[in-house]
Amino acid sequence: MKNRNNPYGDPEFLSASEISKYVFCNVSWFLDKEGAPRNPGTGKILQNGVHSHSTLKKRHRAAKVGTYAVIILALVITGVIFLSLY
Repeated sequence: MKNRNNPYGDPEFLSASEISKYVFCNVSWFLDKEGAPRNPGTGKILQNGVHSHSTLKKRHRAAKVGTYAVIILALVITGVIFLSLY
């Protein structure tokens, strides 16, 4: 079916916004793709989704900080080794 987001009518066509939505939440992308009805603002499932996204955001932030810490530690160790050779 042709539409603004799929001008060629290709069922395997993915727009940039679909890819972005999939990366953010693949379940939401799948439900939209299948035409599931939306129930905004209420429901235990929505609350669970909000909680899951909040938890994932916190984990992502912690992993990012940990990654920077490892990079800095590796640079310090490399610097110490380099300086000890000269």
